[in-house]
This record gives sequence, structure tokens and C-alpha cells, in this order.
Amino acid sequence: MEQAFVVTGGAQGVGRAIVERLRERGHVVVIDVDDVALACADGDPQLTAVVGDAADQAVAAHAAEVAEAVAPLCGWVNNAALFGDAALHVAGPEEVLELVTRNLALAV
Repeated sequence: MEQAFVVTGGAQGVGRAIVERLRERGHVVVIDVDDVALACADGDPQLTAVVGDAADQAVAAHAAEVAEAVAPLCGWVNNAALFGDAALHVAGPEEVLELVTRNLALAV
């Protein structure tokens, strides 16, 4: 039975390795914030790119719809992350909380 998966931040690095592993099991929808997502899916019938911010509910819903149009959605990997430097002993609690929230909002 065909399966579908969504991987956020799946165009490069660890996310791309996850995409490659999952594409052996089914169709993978790659969400990434720039055209790198389009380049990684170019010509591969097992991959579909969705360009956008995975924290945007509309982008995430669209990716789920695209995946489910191909096969039952069997997995979602929240790999996307935005990094910023914030030394805990220097940054205020608001800055640290904003960085944590920015990355955990995808999973919620």
C-alpha cells in the first residue's frame, strides 16, 4: 500500500536525508521556505515541493492535502528549525522564549 509523508525543512541537510529514507516507502511532500524545495523535487515522481513557512497553518494544511491526494498520510516529520544565537546568561527571558516558541510552534 502506498504511503505519503510530509517533511518540514526537507530540502537540505538532515531533512533531506529523512526525505531520501522516506521516499523508499512512499511519496514525500517537502516543505521548505525557499526555492530549494522546488529544486530537490524537480523531476522526481516520489517528491512534491511545497514552498512556504511550515509554521503557517495554511502552508501546513496545503502540504497535508497534497500528500493525501497521492496516498494516505502516514507520517509528518517536523525537521524545520530557525536558529539564532542567544546566550542564556546574556539574553533576556523574552528573547530566549521567542526562539524556543519559533521552533516549537511547528510541532504544535
